[in-house]
Amino acid sequence: MEAGNHDSRKETGMLSFDDGSTCTYRIVKSDRRTLALQVTKDGEVFVRIPGRLAFKAGHELAQKNRSWVFAQVVKARRASEQREAFHWTEGASVLLHGSSRILHIKPDHKRKTFCIQDTGEHLVVSGPLGPNEDKGRETAVKEAVKLWYKQEARQYLAKKTARWSAIMKVNYGRISIRDQATRWGSCSARGNLNFNWRLVLLSEDLADYVVVHELSHRIHMNHSQAFWSVVERELPDYRLRRRELKGYEAEIYQKY
Repeated sequence: MEAGNHDSRKETGMLSFDDGSTCTYRIVKSDRRTLALQVTKDGEVFVRIPGRLAFKAGHELAQKNRSWVFAQVVKARRASEQREAFHWTEGASVLLHGSSRILHIKPDHKRKTFCIQDTGEHLVVSGPLGPNEDKGRETAVKEAVKLWYKQEARQYLAKKTARWSAIMKVNYGRISIRDQATRWGSCSARGNLNFNWRLVLLSEDLADYVVVHELSHRIHMNHSQAFWSVVERELPDYRLRRRELKGYEAEIYQKY
């Protein structure tokens, strides 16, 4: 463990792992009351401690949880590798409602905008595209497909929400489709619902779980036992669905 020379509220250290690799971590003091370890999606490690504690407490926390930090860093590195390996090009595999679709790219310079068609086997992307070696081509395909996903999600989730609200006998306000980095959905105190457009990538069972979860907040604006009882009444297997949703997160956020 090496302590770095930083300002009075920050210090660095290093962890050595059994496979011979190492990683640095940063200890950050703040007005918080508890100690916490964080590994970001980019593999950066932070140890957050109350300002009243000595940096030694942060170093001890990092060392004590060395195995957990290693697992999270490896996970972040693999995710980064997969992001770099995936390309929005001909033949790439993408998701729609939990099933794979193969990207088929058809340049059509007569079109001014992109057209996306789902054939059940392919997502056909046609529009004004440059040559294969053009770096902007992949970005254009990605943005066109993402826009199509968002449009599909708006109709898809609106129908699901209307159906489940009738079953559950609850009302709701406005539905917004968001590009959220870490949340699948949310419900405001006024009953407005926010959904992540990436739900259109997942199976209907998982989309149903998120919709029911948010509508259940129209009855209980918390995660109490009473709240989970409402969810379980509608979806007795909600625990399984919640675990499956968690399992998808790495792939979803790596590619999309």
